[in-house]
Amino acid sequence: MKKITLLLLLIASTTIATAQQLYVEGGKTLSTFHYKTSEGNSLENLQATTHGFMAIGYTNQLFTKNLKLSMGLNYAGYGAIGSDDLVGNYMEWNVSYAGLNVGLDYKLFYIKKASVYIKGALATALFVQGNQTLNSRVIDLKNNDDFDTALITYQIGAGFSLPVSESLSFYAQYLHGKSSDIASGDAELKIASNNIGFGLLIDISKKYKQ
Repeated sequence: MKKITLLLLLIASTTIATAQQLYVEGGKTLSTFHYKTSEGNSLENLQATTHGFMAIGYTNQLFTKNLKLSMGLNYAGYGAIGSDDLVGNYMEWNVSYAGLNVGLDYKLFYIKKASVYIKGALATALFVQGNQTLNSRVIDLKNNDDFDTALITYQIGAGFSLPVSESLSFYAQYLHGKSSDIASGDAELKIASNNIGFGLLIDISKKYKQ
């Protein structure tokens, strides 16, 4: 975990020093949990829930004009809802994480002025707050061994960008992600997510050239 954080910080310092665009993004995350007990049994009947996310950061051309490196900060919510038909339990989770993300965008082709790209990203985040509802009982997840830990998420997807003016572009993208195992002990807990985001790209390259 420390090695990944140091790598992200190194990329951050390099990107900020040579940034060409600033981005601001917001959107919705449809998430659910994949949980297995230490015996390998899955928790069935978990349904996805919708949460918001926001991000801000920098992008910079990397090696070729079609490849861009992005780096920024993000705040995202995740959760799931379910029930246990055997004993009649109702369960719901709502958690929030804040962290650092690094991504690579590769431009595939143009449709008139709009460019279509694919994207891969890696994010590391720390638990901010969260709770679990079990029937009528609400449990604070702060200091919980499963959730109050670092979250590493891998994402892949695609999007398109459309220039609005010489210094401003609008973009929309979809990313599917899955986290590393965050469960304590021999159990397994991963967060799966589907993000739909909308953002603005602000060209600041002229400022850096001055």
